[in-house]
Amino acid sequence: MANGGWKMTEIPAEIMSAILKSAAEEWPDDKDMQEHTIEEESSGYREFSSADFAAALTVKDDIIREAMESHDTWEARANHVHDEIQAYTALEELAPEDIPMTIVAAVKHKAAAEHDWYRLQFQQVECELATYRQIVRTRTKVAPIRELLQRMEQIIGSSCYNANIQNRSWGYLESSGRQFRYPVTFYTSDTSNEKRWDRQDDLSPEALITGHYKVGANELNIYRALVKIVDMLREDYGLQLPH
Repeated sequence: MANGGWKMTEIPAEIMSAILKSAAEEWPDDKDMQEHTIEEESSGYREFSSADFAAALTVKDDIIREAMESHDTWEARANHVHDEIQAYTALEELAPEDIPMTIVAAVKHKAAAEHDWYRLQFQQVECELATYRQIVRTRTKVAPIRELLQRMEQIIGSSCYNANIQNRSWGYLESSGRQFRYPVTFYTSDTSNEKRWDRQDDLSPEALITGHYKVGANELNIYRALVKIVDMLREDYGLQLPH
Protein backbone atom coordinates (compact mmCIF):
# COMPACT_ATOMS: atom_id res chain seq x y z
CA MET A 1 0.00 0.00 0.00
CA ALA A 2 1.49 3.34 -1.06
CA ASN A 3 0.74 6.89 -0.12
CA GLY A 4 2.67 9.88 -1.47
CA GLY A 5 5.57 7.68 -2.64
CA TRP A 6 6.27 5.90 0.67
CA LYS A 7 5.27 2.38 1.59
CA MET A 8 3.59 1.74 4.90
CA THR A 9 4.99 -1.79 5.05
CA GLU A 10 8.62 -0.58 4.96
CA ILE A 11 8.31 1.06 8.37
CA PRO A 12 7.17 -0.60 11.64
CA ALA A 13 3.54 0.14 12.38
CA GLU A 14 4.22 1.92 15.67
CA ILE A 15 6.81 4.18 13.99
CA MET A 16 4.51 4.97 11.09
CA SER A 17 1.66 5.69 13.47
CA ALA A 18 3.80 8.15 15.40
CA ILE A 19 4.90 9.87 12.17
CA LEU A 20 1.28 10.25 11.02
CA LYS A 21 0.19 11.55 14.40
CA SER A 22 3.03 14.07 14.60
CA ALA A 23 2.34 15.38 11.07
CA ALA A 24 -1.36 15.80 11.85
CA GLU A 25 -0.63 17.65 15.10
CA GLU A 26 1.98 19.92 13.53
CA TRP A 27 -0.10 20.78 10.45
CA PRO A 28 -3.77 20.22 11.44
CA ASP A 29 -5.18 22.36 8.62
CA ASP A 30 -2.62 21.77 5.89
CA LYS A 31 -2.79 18.40 4.13
CA ASP A 32 0.05 19.24 1.76
CA MET A 33 2.43 19.95 4.63
CA GLN A 34 1.24 16.82 6.40
CA GLU A 35 2.14 14.83 3.30
CA HIS A 36 5.48 16.57 3.00
CA THR A 37 6.31 15.90 6.66
CA ILE A 38 5.29 12.27 6.38
CA GLU A 39 7.54 11.80 3.35
CA GLU A 40 10.49 13.48 5.04
CA GLU A 41 10.12 11.53 8.26
CA SER A 42 9.60 8.25 6.43
CA SER A 43 12.73 8.86 4.39
CA GLY A 44 14.58 9.89 7.54
CA TYR A 45 13.59 6.70 9.35
CA ARG A 46 14.72 4.53 6.43
CA GLU A 47 18.10 6.29 6.33
CA PHE A 48 18.42 6.02 10.11
CA SER A 49 17.58 2.32 10.25
CA SER A 50 19.75 1.36 7.26
CA ALA A 51 22.87 3.39 8.18
CA ASP A 52 26.12 1.59 7.41
CA PHE A 53 28.29 1.95 10.51
CA ALA A 54 31.28 0.16 8.97
CA ALA A 55 34.35 1.37 10.92
CA ALA A 56 32.07 2.90 13.57
CA LEU A 57 30.39 -0.40 14.41
CA THR A 58 32.00 -0.54 17.86
CA VAL A 59 30.33 2.75 18.84
CA LYS A 60 27.02 2.13 17.06
CA ASP A 61 24.97 1.94 20.25
CA ASP A 62 26.42 5.20 21.56
CA ILE A 63 25.71 7.05 18.31
CA ILE A 64 22.14 5.76 18.12
CA ARG A 65 21.47 6.63 21.75
CA GLU A 66 22.78 10.18 21.30
CA ALA A 67 20.72 10.62 18.13
CA MET A 68 17.55 9.52 19.90
CA GLU A 69 18.21 11.66 22.97
CA SER A 70 19.26 14.80 21.09
CA HIS A 71 16.71 14.98 18.27
CA ASP A 72 12.94 14.75 17.90
CA THR A 73 12.64 13.93 14.19
CA TRP A 74 13.84 10.97 12.17
CA GLU A 75 15.34 13.28 9.58
CA ALA A 76 17.52 14.97 12.23
CA ARG A 77 18.41 11.61 13.77
CA ALA A 78 19.47 10.25 10.39
CA ASN A 79 21.64 13.31 9.76
CA HIS A 80 23.16 12.94 13.22
CA VAL A 81 24.04 9.28 12.61
CA HIS A 82 25.49 10.06 9.17
CA ASP A 83 27.65 12.89 10.51
CA GLU A 84 28.85 10.90 13.51
CA ILE A 85 29.84 7.89 11.39
CA GLN A 86 31.83 10.16 9.08
CA ALA A 87 33.51 11.97 11.98
CA TYR A 88 34.38 8.77 13.85
CA THR A 89 35.85 7.24 10.69
CA ALA A 90 37.86 10.39 9.98
CA LEU A 91 39.24 10.37 13.52
CA GLU A 92 40.22 6.72 13.27
CA GLU A 93 41.96 7.25 9.93
CA LEU A 94 43.66 10.50 10.88
CA ALA A 95 47.43 10.09 10.49
CA PRO A 96 49.04 13.32 9.24
CA GLU A 97 52.60 12.86 8.02
CA ASP A 98 53.78 16.22 9.33
CA ILE A 99 52.75 15.74 12.96
CA PRO A 100 54.09 13.08 15.39
CA MET A 101 51.48 10.49 16.25
CA THR A 102 52.10 11.09 19.95
CA ILE A 103 50.82 14.65 19.44
CA VAL A 104 47.85 13.44 17.41
CA ALA A 105 46.97 10.85 20.07
CA ALA A 106 47.16 13.45 22.84
CA VAL A 107 44.93 15.86 20.92
CA LYS A 108 42.40 13.10 20.23
CA HIS A 109 42.38 12.09 23.89
CA LYS A 110 41.76 15.67 24.99
CA ALA A 111 38.93 16.12 22.49
CA ALA A 112 37.29 12.85 23.58
CA ALA A 113 37.40 13.99 27.20
CA GLU A 114 35.66 17.27 26.32
CA HIS A 115 33.05 16.16 23.78
CA ASP A 116 30.71 13.17 23.45
CA TRP A 117 29.91 13.79 19.80
CA TYR A 118 32.55 12.65 17.33
CA ARG A 119 32.03 15.53 14.93
CA LEU A 120 32.78 17.98 17.75
CA GLN A 121 35.85 15.93 18.63
CA PHE A 122 36.98 15.99 15.01
CA GLN A 123 36.45 19.76 14.74
CA GLN A 124 38.54 20.32 17.88
CA VAL A 125 41.27 17.95 16.69
CA GLU A 126 41.49 19.70 13.33
CA CYS A 127 41.65 23.09 15.05
CA GLU A 128 44.38 22.04 17.48
CA LEU A 129 46.45 20.36 14.77
CA ALA A 130 46.20 23.54 12.69
CA THR A 131 47.43 25.50 15.71
CA TYR A 132 50.30 23.03 16.15
CA ARG A 133 51.30 23.48 12.50
CA GLN A 134 51.20 27.25 12.91
CA ILE A 135 53.45 27.04 15.96
CA VAL A 136 55.94 24.87 14.08
CA ARG A 137 55.98 27.34 11.17
CA THR A 138 56.47 30.24 13.57
CA ARG A 139 59.32 28.54 15.41
CA THR A 140 61.02 27.61 12.14
CA LYS A 141 60.80 31.18 10.89
CA VAL A 142 61.41 33.18 14.07
CA ALA A 143 63.88 31.11 16.12
CA PRO A 144 66.92 31.63 13.81
CA ILE A 145 66.45 35.41 13.76
CA ARG A 146 65.02 36.10 17.21
CA GLU A 147 68.19 37.83 18.43
CA LEU A 148 68.08 40.19 15.44
CA LEU A 149 64.37 40.87 16.00
CA GLN A 150 64.91 41.59 19.70
CA ARG A 151 67.81 43.96 19.02
CA MET A 152 65.81 45.88 16.41
CA GLU A 153 62.80 46.11 18.71
CA GLN A 154 65.04 47.32 21.54
CA ILE A 155 66.29 50.18 19.35
CA ILE A 156 62.79 51.15 18.30
CA GLY A 157 61.24 50.76 21.73
CA SER A 158 64.00 52.84 23.35
CA SER A 159 63.57 55.71 20.91
CA CYS A 160 60.46 57.20 22.47
CA TYR A 161 60.50 60.80 23.65
CA ASN A 162 57.98 62.91 25.51
CA ALA A 163 58.62 66.67 25.57
CA ASN A 164 56.18 67.12 28.45
CA ILE A 165 58.10 64.88 30.85
CA GLN A 166 60.85 66.70 32.78
CA ASN A 167 64.11 65.08 33.91
CA ARG A 168 65.10 65.75 37.50
CA SER A 169 68.19 64.71 39.40
CA TRP A 170 68.31 65.11 43.20
CA GLY A 171 65.36 67.46 42.99
CA TYR A 172 66.91 69.76 40.35
CA LEU A 173 65.47 70.21 36.85
CA GLU A 174 68.05 69.15 34.30
CA SER A 175 66.17 69.48 31.03
CA SER A 176 62.76 69.39 29.46
CA GLY A 177 61.65 66.20 27.82
CA ARG A 178 62.63 62.65 28.50
CA GLN A 179 63.49 59.61 26.40
CA PHE A 180 62.01 56.37 27.68
CA ARG A 181 61.60 52.68 26.88
CA TYR A 182 58.16 51.87 25.46
CA PRO A 183 56.83 48.57 26.90
CA VAL A 184 56.02 45.58 24.72
CA THR A 185 52.90 43.54 25.46
CA PHE A 186 52.95 39.81 24.73
CA TYR A 187 50.14 37.28 24.64
CA THR A 188 51.56 34.61 26.92
CA SER A 189 48.43 32.41 26.85
CA ASP A 190 44.95 32.33 25.36
CA THR A 191 43.58 34.31 28.29
CA SER A 192 46.39 36.56 29.51
CA ASN A 193 49.00 39.04 28.35
CA GLU A 194 52.15 40.45 29.88
CA LYS A 195 53.77 43.88 29.56
CA ARG A 196 57.58 43.94 29.52
CA TRP A 197 60.23 46.65 29.47
CA ASP A 198 63.32 44.46 29.30
CA ARG A 199 63.81 40.68 29.30
CA GLN A 200 62.30 38.70 26.42
CA ASP A 201 64.75 35.79 26.06
CA ASP A 202 62.55 33.43 28.05
CA LEU A 203 59.61 33.77 25.64
CA SER A 204 58.90 31.06 23.08
CA PRO A 205 59.02 32.16 19.42
CA GLU A 206 55.22 31.89 19.19
CA ALA A 207 54.85 34.19 22.21
CA LEU A 208 57.59 36.57 21.02
CA ILE A 209 55.89 37.13 17.67
CA THR A 210 52.78 38.44 19.44
CA GLY A 211 54.78 41.37 20.87
CA HIS A 212 53.00 44.67 20.24
CA TYR A 213 52.88 48.25 21.44
CA LYS A 214 49.60 49.38 22.95
CA VAL A 215 48.98 52.91 21.70
CA GLY A 216 45.74 54.09 23.23
CA ALA A 217 42.97 51.95 21.77
CA ASN A 218 45.29 50.78 18.97
CA GLU A 219 48.02 48.16 18.74
CA LEU A 220 51.23 48.23 16.72
CA ASN A 221 52.36 44.66 16.03
CA ILE A 222 56.06 45.46 16.22
CA TYR A 223 57.46 41.93 16.02
CA ARG A 224 55.30 40.86 13.10
CA ALA A 225 56.30 44.08 11.34
CA LEU A 226 59.99 43.38 11.97
CA VAL A 227 59.65 39.87 10.52
CA LYS A 228 58.10 41.41 7.39
CA ILE A 229 60.99 43.86 7.15
CA VAL A 230 63.52 41.03 7.41
CA ASP A 231 61.63 39.14 4.68
CA MET A 232 61.65 42.26 2.49
CA LEU A 233 65.39 42.75 2.99
CA ARG A 234 66.00 39.12 2.08
CA GLU A 235 63.82 39.12 -1.02
CA ASP A 236 64.54 42.61 -2.38
CA TYR A 237 68.10 43.29 -1.21
CA GLY A 238 69.62 39.84 -0.89
CA LEU A 239 70.14 39.99 2.87
CA GLN A 240 71.84 36.78 4.03
CA LEU A 241 70.77 35.48 7.44
CA PRO A 242 70.87 32.04 9.10
CA HIS A 243 67.89 29.80 8.36
